[in-house]
Amino acid sequence: GQEQGRRGGTPGLPAIAGMAAAARIACAGMAAQADRHRIWRDRIDAAAVAAGATICGAGAPRLANTGTLLLPGCSAQTQIIALDMAGYGVSAGSACSSGKVARSHVLEAMGYGKDAGCAIRVSLPWSITQAEVDGFIAAYTAMALRLGARAGGRP
Repeated sequence: GQEQGRRGGTPGLPAIAGMAAAARIACAGMAAQADRHRIWRDRIDAAAVAAGATICGAGAPRLANTGTLLLPGCSAQTQIIALDMAGYGVSAGSACSSGKVARSHVLEAMGYGKDAGCAIRVSLPWSITQAEVDGFIAAYTAMALRLGARAGGRP
C-alpha cells in the first residue's frame, strides 16, 4: 500500500485529465477522416459496380473505410492475386477469419450463396491518399473487366 497503508492507491489525476484531452482531440479528427473515407469508399463501390461487381451490404449502415466487392464468377483468391500483382493488398474475408479459405458464412447467410466465394474485402487505411484511391480504382476496374470476361461474367 501507498501512503503507509492508509489508502490503496492514488489516482493520477493529471494523467486522467491528459487522456481525456487526447481523446477529445482524437475524436474530432476521426469524424472528418470518416467522412473522407466514406466518400472514397463510395467512389470505389461505384467504380466496382460499373465494372460488374456487386457491393455486399449496399444500402445498410457500414464502416466508412471498408467495403466488400463481389465479382460473380471470379474467385476471391484470383482477385487477391491480381490486385497483389498491381500493388494492392485486399482480403477474402473478415479480419477475424484471416487465413481461412472457405466462403464467408456471413455472406452466404446474407443470400449471396456460392457467389460468397467471389467477394473481397477492401479496407482503407487512415493514411490513404486520393492518388492511392484513384490507383486502386484503375487496378480494380482493369482486373474486373479482364477476369470477368474470362469467367463469362458481365464486364
